Amino acid sequence: MNESKAICCFLPSRSTEKMEMAELHAHLNGSLSSRTLHALRQLQNSSDSEASGDSWKKCEAIINHGNERTLDECFQLFSVVHSLTSTPTAVSKATDDVIEEFEEDGVIYLELRSTPRCIDGVMTKEQYVEAIVKSIRKANISRNILTKLIVSVDRQRGLTEAEENVLLAVDMHSKYPDIVVGIDLSGHPCKGNIEDFLPLLENARSSGLKLSLHCAEVPNVDEVEKILKFEPHRIGHGTCIHPNFGGSEKLWNMLSKSGLAVEVCLTSNLKTKTIEGYEKSHLGPLLEQNIPVILSTDDKGVFATTLSEECRIAAETFSLTRMWMCEAMLQSVSYTFTTEDEKNKLVHSIHKFMNSSGCS
Repeated sequence: MNESKAICCFLPSRSTEKMEMAELHAHLNGSLSSRTLHALRQLQNSSDSEASGDSWKKCEAIINHGNERTLDECFQLFSVVHSLTSTPTAVSKATDDVIEEFEEDGVIYLELRSTPRCIDGVMTKEQYVEAIVKSIRKANISRNILTKLIVSVDRQRGLTEAEENVLLAVDMHSKYPDIVVGIDLSGHPCKGNIEDFLPLLENARSSGLKLSLHCAEVPNVDEVEKILKFEPHRIGHGTCIHPNFGGSEKLWNMLSKSGLAVEVCLTSNLKTKTIEGYEKSHLGPLLEQNIPVILSTDDKGVFATTLSEECRIAAETFSLTRMWMCEAMLQSVSYTFTTEDEKNKLVHSIHKFMNSSGCS
C-alpha cells in the first residue's frame, strides 16, 4: 500500500486508533447529520410546524439523498435545519450530536461557528448562544474532544444585526472566555460592503475575540485586498486569490507573505461549484507555495462529508503522505483560537499518536 493509500483509511501501522485531527471551520447548522435531523424531527412536537405533513415528506427525501444531494437540495436543507432548531432544547441536541460525531471521526479539537438566532416568543439570541455554550461545556468535561464557539456575523443581514451579534459575542466572551473565542464573518459573498464591517470586527478583536473571515469565495480583488490588509487571524476558503482563480499576483504575494492560514473546504467548494474539480482546486497552488492550509468540512451534514474524508480526498488528489497530514494537523494547532496550555496539550496528543503510528 502506498503512502497516499495508507492515509486514506487513517489506520496507523501499529494501531487501530484513528488519526487525531483539528477542525477549525465547521458551521453548526450545516453540520447536522441525517441521523440528527431525524432525531430533531421526533423532538419537535408541534403538528403545525413548517416541517410537518407533506412538507416534511419532501424534506425527508432531501435528507435521505445524502451525498447524492443536488446543489439546490443542499441549500434547501438549510431551511429544514432552521425549522428543526427553533428552541434552546433543539439547539442543545444539535450541538451535542455534532460534537459527538466529530469525536467519532477522530477530531480532538473543534471550533464550531454559528449565527445567533431569535425566534419570537420562543428563543432569544442570548438563549441560542447559551444553549450551545451549555452543550460545549458538558462535552469538554465528558468527552475526549475540546470544543470552542465562534459567533458568526452574516454580512447579508446588514450592519444593525451585525453590530448586535458582535456585541452579543463580546458579552458572551466576557462570561465564557474559555468557550466563546472568536468572530466569523460569513454569508453571501456578494452582499454588503466589507469596509462597513471592519470597524465592528476591530472592536471585537480589541475585546479579545479572534477573527476568522470568509474571504475570496468569489473573485473580488478589491475586497480581498482589504481583508488581507486587515490581518485577521485566519481566512476561510480563500478560493479566488491566486491569479489562476480570479485573483491577482498582488493578492497572491500578499497572502504568501502574510503568514495567514487558509481554511480549505474541498467538498463544499466542489458542490457549490466554486472549483471545477479537486485536482483543479486552489489547494494545489497553496501547497506549492507552502501557505499554511487547514483542511476543514464547512458543512459536513449538508454536503455529506467528514473531516477524515476531506483529508482522504486531499491525500489522494495531491499525493500527500500520512506524515504530511500529521504535520499539517500539528501546524493547525498553532492557528487554533485557544490557550497556550490547551495548544500544548493538543500538540502532545498528536505527537503521541504519531509515535504510536510510526509517523514520527
